[in-house]
Amino acid sequence: MVRLIPVTCLVTLLILLVIGTGCTSAPAPQAPEKGVTAEHTLAEITVSATPVPSASVPDSIAAQLASVKSTNPVWKEAYRIFQNMKKTEYVHTTSVDESEGIYKFDCLGFVDYTLSRASPVAYEAASHGYAKPAIAQYAGYFSRLDTRTPNAAGWTKVAHPIDLKPGDICLWLKPTTLDLGHMWIIAGEPKINPARTDEVLVRIFDSDGVHSDDSRAEKTYKYGLGTGVMGMMTDAKGDPTGLYWQGGNSTSPGEEDTTIVCGRLNT
Repeated sequence: MVRLIPVTCLVTLLILLVIGTGCTSAPAPQAPEKGVTAEHTLAEITVSATPVPSASVPDSIAAQLASVKSTNPVWKEAYRIFQNMKKTEYVHTTSVDESEGIYKFDCLGFVDYTLSRASPVAYEAASHGYAKPAIAQYAGYFSRLDTRTPNAAGWTKVAHPIDLKPGDICLWLKPTTLDLGHMWIIAGEPKINPARTDEVLVRIFDSDGVHSDDSRAEKTYKYGLGTGVMGMMTDAKGDPTGLYWQGGNSTSPGEEDTTIVCGRLNT
């Protein structure tokens, strides 16, 4: 006899999936690997058991990052990790060897690791003390922040993508699924796409797939820690309404119907 699972159990299962697996972001549009389609989430992609060596960073991207003048501890730690990286891999269980430059994590794991080292106090506040908080927990915390006055842990909310600064942390969460989302750290100054004025282009650090002008573009294995350009869609008020995975290049919206929120650690 087939037993039907109550709706409440399904909801509980989804929530536990989020907490257990962390980031399960949709990959950026690109040529799919064998057996992988663009519709898969990264949680469904079989990753290599052996970390893949990182290709050298293109001079143009290295110059962009080197030109950033920021004292934000999140930016400084994210940049340090990126510079120290020799091998990377996208996995849901964080594993780091600093001496060897090996960084294995998903998008949430990357933000957790970076923030916990940049400011343990700020991380404790934003993560609610969980060893591995869900993206939804960050979303709730950032959503309640004031845009002007830092709270006791130093956090404020950044309401408009055009106002983002290096070191800010952003996320999107698809509210209808609970298990689809992404997190990233701002790596450069935002600018409006002159060809599409409702799109703010911003360089980011994340553990994901390839975006525009991406350090992972020439690698054989394209998932893991890197930096690229995403586009953040905005409305007439400048509020975020969605994402273009390939900033400046996407011909159709990458993600709409999402909760997009950003937080800043003020020092």
